[in-house]
Amino acid sequence: MRNIGNLDSKQSEGFVVRCRRLQSFFQDGSIILRFLLIALVFSVLLLSSKARLFQTSAIAQVPMQSMPSNPCSALGQRDFSAISDAPTAILSAQVVPATPQIPEYCEVKGYVTPQIQFEVRLPSQNWNRRYLQVGCGGYCGSLRATPESITALNQNFAVAFDNTGHVGGGIGAGSALWGLDQPQLRIDFGYRSEHVTALAAKAIATAFYGKSPSYAYFQGCSNGGRQALMSAQRYPNDFNGIIAGAPAAIQAPLNGEYETWNGRANQDSQGNPILPSDKLALIHQAAIADCDGKDGLSDGQITDPRVCTFKPESLRCSGNRDQANCLTTAQIAVVNKLYGGARDRQGRLLYPGSQTIGSELAWAGSSIGTSGMPPFAAQISNSYLKYLAFPKSPPASFSYKDWQFTAEGFDRLRPLGKVYNATNPNLKAFRDRGRKLILYHGWADPAIPPQGTLAYYQAVQDTMGGLAKVQQFARLFMLPGVYHCQGGTGPSRVDWLTPIVAWVEQGTPPTKIIASQTAADSASGGFSNPTERATSSNATIVRTRPIFPYPMQARYSGKGSIDDATNFVAVMPSRIPNDRINWIGNDLFQPQ
Repeated sequence: MRNIGNLDSKQSEGFVVRCRRLQSFFQDGSIILRFLLIALVFSVLLLSSKARLFQTSAIAQVPMQSMPSNPCSALGQRDFSAISDAPTAILSAQVVPATPQIPEYCEVKGYVTPQIQFEVRLPSQNWNRRYLQVGCGGYCGSLRATPESITALNQNFAVAFDNTGHVGGGIGAGSALWGLDQPQLRIDFGYRSEHVTALAAKAIATAFYGKSPSYAYFQGCSNGGRQALMSAQRYPNDFNGIIAGAPAAIQAPLNGEYETWNGRANQDSQGNPILPSDKLALIHQAAIADCDGKDGLSDGQITDPRVCTFKPESLRCSGNRDQANCLTTAQIAVVNKLYGGARDRQGRLLYPGSQTIGSELAWAGSSIGTSGMPPFAAQISNSYLKYLAFPKSPPASFSYKDWQFTAEGFDRLRPLGKVYNATNPNLKAFRDRGRKLILYHGWADPAIPPQGTLAYYQAVQDTMGGLAKVQQFARLFMLPGVYHCQGGTGPSRVDWLTPIVAWVEQGTPPTKIIASQTAADSASGGFSNPTERATSSNATIVRTRPIFPYPMQARYSGKGSIDDATNFVAVMPSRIPNDRINWIGNDLFQPQ
């Protein structure tokens, strides 16, 4: 700025005049200056506001910058502990690259309190908004991707499975030591694990995709079938559609009475085996020869073994001399014990079912020990009675060989049976929510008798208004010649997922389902553990057959190959079967 003291008089005079004019300009309140001043103030305020806005936006972006770029890994930082009824922690979340067999997916492992471990698999692309949860066989205790879960993942389902709340052990999930005087672990195994896994998995899928599943499904066989029915009975909100295969639904009498009976049926007074497994083929061939043609077709499988009249006495050895082509009196007694089922001294059934005629090859490993090993029935029974059956477990010296087949013993199984049994025929809440249920069972199942499933389905009919009304939401399919969950003399490979999805989402009930059989299936013999199923789908199909909603049966049309499903039609049996079974536990099928 100029120093006024250095100006001459004329310059000073001029400067003063200009200053006075400027002062007058301000005093006069020039419109132009006022406008300029207002504009200047507005500009300052605007710039200040933008600066604050920029500063606020930068702060909000700080957490976003700290998040991993991978949305799968981000799940590991999410807090799921506030899920109602299912406090959940994530242990790991990582992307699993695609292989020729499966697409890329996000693998999430975690647990629900106290220790229900689970694994969720979320397809990275093209999720179909469907969720499938898969059950676990035996006493479970491990995380294993079953063929059902792999198939569903390939169809872009989100899938999950769990260990039912404990870490197990033993051959084929046959050990239940984890349940020794552990009430919470028993409850988790009995009914809680599948419910809370569903809650956790759905929340995780929603966090990953930003939207929740549109439809939820459950599929399981054996103990997984029991879990399926338990979900329908106790938690009708969890799943839109449920597939229950060979369900171990009447679990306390099944594992406490039936498996104990089978595990001991082939023991003499010293505990030695009576009937060798290599004679099972002899018995089976005789049974097939006696019964196969009664359904109108000799095809190596029995449509309904209840029409059979085969008696093992027809194979009696001359002079009771043990030979390869006949049975001794003691061996005949073993076969009749297995055909007759668990009974008390008064002859009352302790379980509503028994080994069926036509299932004999599958007794190897399940009821008849092989290679010096006890049968699987003995393992299941021993673990149940020692570790799961009673509020206070028996002493360590107790074994399944000590069990007494009495009404009093049956009643001792009742209290904890309320935790494990899935026998409530009142499915009103499930039906009223529009849910759908497919049940299935193999007629030659050596581990869980098919008659028990038929008895339960009959109880549902008695409770829910008869067969026609029940078939609006629940349908049963029986598979001739099929063993436990898979394999056997009849076709056992079935896509159950497609029909349940069509029923739930399009309202199309299953009226016919195709079962297929490979050469390996038809040559199979012996018990196949449901926790150790094969996953091969490339084998050559040698036979297909239709299966229809029970009580309908498949009948050969009389033309074309008997190995082609298109040559069979649906027929109703001449007499509708009465599947009510008089046994000591009739009250377990009372509606609740």
